[in-house]
Amino acid sequence: MTERRARHLAAALLALGLAGGVNPAYGAGPHLACGYVDNEPRVEARRIAGRAQGVVRRESRHVLSVRTAQGVLRFTDKPPHDEPLSGVHYHFCDRRDGVVLVTVEDEGDFTGVLVDEASGRKTAAGAEVLFSNDRRAYFAASGADGLDGMVWTIHAIDGTTSWSGYSFIEKRKGEADATLDTPAWTDTGEFTAMAQCLANDKLRWKVKLTKANGKWQWLPNRTCPQS
Repeated sequence: MTERRARHLAAALLALGLAGGVNPAYGAGPHLACGYVDNEPRVEARRIAGRAQGVVRRESRHVLSVRTAQGVLRFTDKPPHDEPLSGVHYHFCDRRDGVVLVTVEDEGDFTGVLVDEASGRKTAAGAEVLFSNDRRAYFAASGADGLDGMVWTIHAIDGTTSWSGYSFIEKRKGEADATLDTPAWTDTGEFTAMAQCLANDKLRWKVKLTKANGKWQWLPNRTCPQS
């Protein structure tokens, strides 16, 4: 990665909230994250040596491989490589409990791929992932250039999307009323977060993602003051 591309990437990640995580007061299963994202080769090499020695390998500048029980999976970058927020680029992020998280920079989108070391299965993920305690589902946080917030997604363990939304509560379509942080799973498999009014940061409350009348929503709902 060139210095110019690295500067643009760092600025984009900071704007998306990915560089510092998503306020990880997490509960429940394994949490995979990179912390401060720096994909310079020597930094990634240290991450691999510390977390995935013998499993993940940087075969060349633009090829990353993950060894599974079913064989080796290779992730190959796509050009352009030296322009900011262009092309597709893969980096090792984290490894825990037999699962590897590879982050994906797809032009201005920042997502990820989960690799199960036993089965070799690849499933969609984000730049951070949090499994439920029973490992039947996982939460993924992703970003997109120009989005004021993050994309939050709940996946079944096979990668199927159960719910997807944003890291904020909308007052009306496209207009945020409150931000969401501190995502967590309960012991019973429910997904929660902390909501905070944009107009008054002292107004915080716990919400749960609930399906009512066929629609997913954050409850309880509260009315935030006008800004």
